[in-house]
Amino acid sequence: ERLIRENGHIFTEAQCKVCSALLISESQRLAHYQSKKHANKVRRYLSIHGEEELAPGKRMKVDAKQQEGSNGEDRNKCCPICNMTFSSPAVATSHYLGKTHAKNVKQQSPKAEEVTPPQKHPAALPTSAASPNEENKDITDPDKFCTLCHATFNNPLMAKQHYVGKKHRKQETKHKLMAHYGRTPDAPAASFM
Repeated sequence: ERLIRENGHIFTEAQCKVCSALLISESQRLAHYQSKKHANKVRRYLSIHGEEELAPGKRMKVDAKQQEGSNGEDRNKCCPICNMTFSSPAVATSHYLGKTHAKNVKQQSPKAEEVTPPQKHPAALPTSAASPNEENKDITDPDKFCTLCHATFNNPLMAKQHYVGKKHRKQETKHKLMAHYGRTPDAPAASFM
């Protein structure tokens, strides 16, 4: 309650700017500001933006783990560039290797390069520089490409997640049914008119 009053520029009577929530009644406002969801978003907001947005001299206590996240040491919890939090280190790794993170890093100022994860492996050659033999290798490697769904993967974890996912299982079922009824998925459907 005190934090809300002292930081009226972030938490107003009609809107919580951290959660982007419109608050149309007193009971809704109280319920929102006391909710766990709001508290978690405030913690995440503070870990990403630090405490510079809070009223001067009225800073919240932040535990050691959150401080690690705010100065970039614990990247397995949040990515300040993409404004995302992670449920596990595996999800964080997948995010850092993904296209969305790369695009956001590119759009940020040069200081964003300090926050990007260090490369464990040398950067892959662009596909235009790869030989036809290497391209074939990627297409036949199930950790790089799913021939059934025509999906490409940045790492084995992404591949594993894809293969147990709903989209892949649906394609597998479709493929089996088509094979069973004597028609491949690529063949045109017969007209019954």
